Amino acid sequence: MDKILDGKALALQIQQKIKEEIAKKHIKPSLAIILVGEDPASQLYVSKKKIACQEVGIDFHEYFMSADTTEKTLLETIDFLNKDQDTDAILVQLPLPKKFDTNKIIKAIDPKKDVDGFHPQNIQYFLKNKAYITPGLPLGILKLLEESQEDLANKYAVIVSRSKVFSQPMIKILEDRKMKVSLINPQADNLKEATLKADVLIVSCGQPFLIKEDMIKADSIIIDVGTNKIDNNYVVGDVDYSTVFPKVKFITPVPGGVGPMTVAMLLYNTVKLAKLK
Repeated sequence: MDKILDGKALALQIQQKIKEEIAKKHIKPSLAIILVGEDPASQLYVSKKKIACQEVGIDFHEYFMSADTTEKTLLETIDFLNKDQDTDAILVQLPLPKKFDTNKIIKAIDPKKDVDGFHPQNIQYFLKNKAYITPGLPLGILKLLEESQEDLANKYAVIVSRSKVFSQPMIKILEDRKMKVSLINPQADNLKEATLKADVLIVSCGQPFLIKEDMIKADSIIIDVGTNKIDNNYVVGDVDYSTVFPKVKFITPVPGGVGPMTVAMLLYNTVKLAKLK
């Protein structure tokens, strides 16, 4: 049995369906991405999103700003895109340089163009089943879990994360599938005690190799959201992949797991916002 949940292969299948839908319905969705600063990982993500958009037929517009860009300039750019009739979806690539108030920047995006689903209003809508879209990262993780063909009902999931923007919709998605869910901070003293109980372990904290073999339950499903650069050459996850692999039932690789699915869900949500408009 193949243990690897191949996000790259699944993402390509989803992107092909999106490409076919765009061609069949003669629509021209448009996505604008704002990137502030020169973070190598962020630049890589944006380039991958650009290539994916071009491959399926989504108009892609990129706005690169230096790290010394003012908040006023950034907000003015978002305001322009909010008002632009030709822009269906807006994404501000995170993380922003530390001088910016990330919450304030996200709040400035028109909720009807917020392709990530991170706007507070959209998160509240999602939690109340009234959302325009499902946030892309949790939706991509759900698709990967479904790819395992495991019955998720009554399974116990543990999410290791500090981010409410990520964890709130993720918890709802899992609970809607009748799963029992706990959230734990990666710095918690009882982290190992919590992760050992997880049938499904989702780790998103930006700490390379945090989760070791002695911290996971046998035959568990591991979703590694982490993307960490080592020596500027290697990309690794938050899970020590090589040591946990023999013990798990399914696992996402890094790279090639959650990352490609996040891009695929970005395309999916862009098309959905275009159709809603």
